[in-house]
Amino acid sequence: MKKRTIAVISALFLLSACSGSESKCKDNIWTGDIGICISDGWEQVSDAKLQEEGVPEETIAAFQMTEKRAGQRDNIVISREGLPTSASALAYSEANMKIIEATPQYTVIEKREVEIDGNETILHIFSARPIADLPARRFYQLHLTKRTTGYVFTGTLPFSVEDFIEDGLIDMLLSASLQEK
Repeated sequence: MKKRTIAVISALFLLSACSGSESKCKDNIWTGDIGICISDGWEQVSDAKLQEEGVPEETIAAFQMTEKRAGQRDNIVISREGLPTSASALAYSEANMKIIEATPQYTVIEKREVEIDGNETILHIFSARPIADLPARRFYQLHLTKRTTGYVFTGTLPFSVEDFIEDGLIDMLLSASLQEK
C-alpha cells in the first residue's frame, strides 16, 4: 500500500506540471467504478493523456482544472487497489493516513469525518513535498471501499489558494460515490 500511495502522489505531481472558477456541478461522471460531479472549470483527463504522462496503472480517472495557474493545473486523481480482505472506508482511510504521515514535509491541516454512500470515512487534508524538485502542495484525500477494493480520491492544490477554489475541490471530492446515480 505504501508503494502505491507514493506512486499516486507522484502521479499528481506529473499531472500538475503539465485558475479558478466557482464550484457548480456541471457534469456527473460515472466510470463504471466511481462517480463524481465535476465543477465548472474542470475537465476529465483522457486515458491517452494519463498513459502519456506515465501515471500508475492503478489510476482509474483524473480531473484537472482547464486553466493552468503558475504553470501547474490543480487536479484530482482516483486510484484503485485490491485489498487482502474486506475493510470499511474508515479503516482504509486510517491505514492510509498512517502511511502518508511518513511523506517528506508532511503536515496535517485537517481531518474531517464525512459520510459517503452511507459509510463513514475521513477527508484528510495535509501539505507535503513528496518530490524534492517540486514545491510543497496541499493534498485532499478521501478513501472509499467496496468489498475487497479500495479507492483513493486525491486532490492537489498549491500551498496557498483562494477559498472558492479549495471549496470547489472539496465539493467534488464529497460528491464521490461508488454507486451509480
